Amino acid sequence: MANERSKDKSHEVVEKLGIGFNKLNNKFVNLLEENQKIKQQYKNHEEKIQEILRTNSELNEKNKEFLRTISELNEKHQEILRTNSNLIEENKEFTRINSELKSQLQKKDIQFEKLQQHTSNLEKQRNEESQQIQQLEMMKETLEKNLEVLKLDEIDENIIKALKENNKDFSSNFFNKGLEKDTEKPKLYSDIRIVVGLDFGVKYSGFSYCHVANKQNITSNTTWNGQMGYLKTNTVLQYDDEYNNVLLWGAPALAKKPNRRTKSQNNERNNPVELFALYLSSLDESSKPKLPVDYKKAITDYLREIGKVIKETVARCWPNVDYFKNTLLFITVPAEISEKSKTIMRTCAYNASLIKEEYSTNLQIITEPEAAVMYCMKNRENQVFAQSNTNIMIVDCGDDVVNLTTHNFINNHFGEITNKAKDSCGSSFINAELIKYLRKRLGDKPMNLFRDNDYGQMQYLIQQFCRICKFPFTGDDPDFIYKLDIKHTAPVLLQYITNGKIKNTLEEDDWIIEIDFKTIKSIFDPVIQKILHLIKAQLNNTHETCSAMFLVGSLSESKYLQKRIKEEFNHQVNNISVPAQPIAAVSRGAVIYGLESINSNGTNNLENKDSIIPSRVLKFTYGIGLCLDWKEGVDPPSRKTSNGKVFKFSPLVRRGAVVEVDQVFSSSNHRPSLPDQIAMNFKLYRTSEFNAEYCDEPGMELLGELYIDLPDVHLGCDRVVTLGLSFDQTVISVFAIYEVTGKKYIIKLLCSEY
Repeated sequence: MANERSKDKSHEVVEKLGIGFNKLNNKFVNLLEENQKIKQQYKNHEEKIQEILRTNSELNEKNKEFLRTISELNEKHQEILRTNSNLIEENKEFTRINSELKSQLQKKDIQFEKLQQHTSNLEKQRNEESQQIQQLEMMKETLEKNLEVLKLDEIDENIIKALKENNKDFSSNFFNKGLEKDTEKPKLYSDIRIVVGLDFGVKYSGFSYCHVANKQNITSNTTWNGQMGYLKTNTVLQYDDEYNNVLLWGAPALAKKPNRRTKSQNNERNNPVELFALYLSSLDESSKPKLPVDYKKAITDYLREIGKVIKETVARCWPNVDYFKNTLLFITVPAEISEKSKTIMRTCAYNASLIKEEYSTNLQIITEPEAAVMYCMKNRENQVFAQSNTNIMIVDCGDDVVNLTTHNFINNHFGEITNKAKDSCGSSFINAELIKYLRKRLGDKPMNLFRDNDYGQMQYLIQQFCRICKFPFTGDDPDFIYKLDIKHTAPVLLQYITNGKIKNTLEEDDWIIEIDFKTIKSIFDPVIQKILHLIKAQLNNTHETCSAMFLVGSLSESKYLQKRIKEEFNHQVNNISVPAQPIAAVSRGAVIYGLESINSNGTNNLENKDSIIPSRVLKFTYGIGLCLDWKEGVDPPSRKTSNGKVFKFSPLVRRGAVVEVDQVFSSSNHRPSLPDQIAMNFKLYRTSEFNAEYCDEPGMELLGELYIDLPDVHLGCDRVVTLGLSFDQTVISVFAIYEVTGKKYIIKLLCSEY
């Protein structure tokens, strides 16, 4: 029993020892695990210490490199300071030299002012001495013209009219007190004494002229190659066999009066060269005539020949005038010709010795409608308008084309308010209807031979028709008959008519073709009807009442045309009239334009707004090229640049807009694309399209570029520029304003067609 208890106790002790050992053993295991963790942490710390040591080493190397860079910059800074010090010394020296030069310049200015005053006194004395000479020359010129009339075998209505005009001009000129003192003019035209307006037409040309001291005495030339009484001559040349030298020009080169011989005279000279002015137009090449010479040579040669008459006229009327120094020449061109053609015209005028320098300001080119409206405006004294704000229509019935422009009459001046309208229904188309009628009467073969072999006689026949029938015909007299005497007017036709029946009929009538009233009307009416339709369409397009209509141009002298227009439109237009000398309206209007230019600050900066066309309708859309962000779904992928941009056209003013002279069209908030940008470049484009998106579209024309500086780089993109443009009579002014400082940059582009 005791023995069993001893065993139980021993077992209990062993069991307790086992439990204690187990606990001790577990603690030992835990200690081992903690020891392992401590070793791992130590190892990690060791690695971090190594990484820190490496980083510290790299930083030490970079610090050494930085210290070396600072040392180099310090050396460069010292060099800059030394250079700056030298520049300061040089600037002081330049300032000293500039001060000396300024002092010398002031002395020269004083001397120059004295010399200028002396020159002015001499000029005044010269003018006073030349006044009496000018009056004597006027008397001489008038007397010579009157004596020439006495030499003529036949004196018709045109010659009497020219004689009356000549005497009227003399009276106005001789007794005008304005000749005594030449008014003070702006510097640009201070040397101009004479203004000449040259109407260079496709079929006919003419010029008018005036002394600036007597603006009321505008004279149109009526003497051509010894013939008097015609305001224009033919735009035609006759060359030698090699087409090198001009033998004849004007009417003698085209219309040849027959000498009663029936033998063909075509072997005497080459066919005349005509219609070369069409090469300045926008016609297709296929529609332009084939010329045996280059069209630029023909234009130059013709301008040289008519230029001789201009120079001789100026020298005869004013012997003391230096043509190249004292004459301002205005050449008129159709409204639709391009700037390139105007440049060609200027070059041809220079090569023809009309100007001394190719880009001389003594030559200006304006459009025919601008000149015509100036003439009508000066000849409206007898017109009574119902109200000051009214519409006026100019109907320019030229030789080939009829041009219409409607203008708004406000505050005593004209402004163009509608797009121009035109059609090929001028005076020459009535001549063509006559030839068509003669083909029916005589046959195609005789008329073809007549045209090909004796073109000069055909033109003489047409001239006689115009003089005797076309202009006097009124359409009122049903007994009117035009007698075409073939023997007298075109005798060569007799040998070409071989048809027995036609020949017998003509022989019975003594080779006189009688064209009765009904037939004459049938010759006129197809052309007249087109003119009436053109006017009607223009009146409808105006959408406002037209109070007056002026008829100018060669065909406007037709009594029949005047009658038909008045009958058709007198219920719509209160006043329909033809100013004096409508054939010379363009050349005389060009002279008026020049005189008004001289009285202001020059052709490109007119101040007298009552004397010019103050508004016009734009034929083009004007804008600039911008670099914008490319937009997906809006811009074509092909137009996307490498930096995600796209170049687009941004319009400033669109085609069809009515613009006043000097009216400004602008766009603001233009900013540099890059913050460190030091300059900006604006490109001005124009297009005939109303809507355009891109600067390289067909018909887009680059007119010019404007460069501006962009200082204040520290402002980054917060540097605003305002861009704008305005239209003068012959110049587009493009400007940019740097809003930070207010500095303004301007370029002027010569561009008479807007």
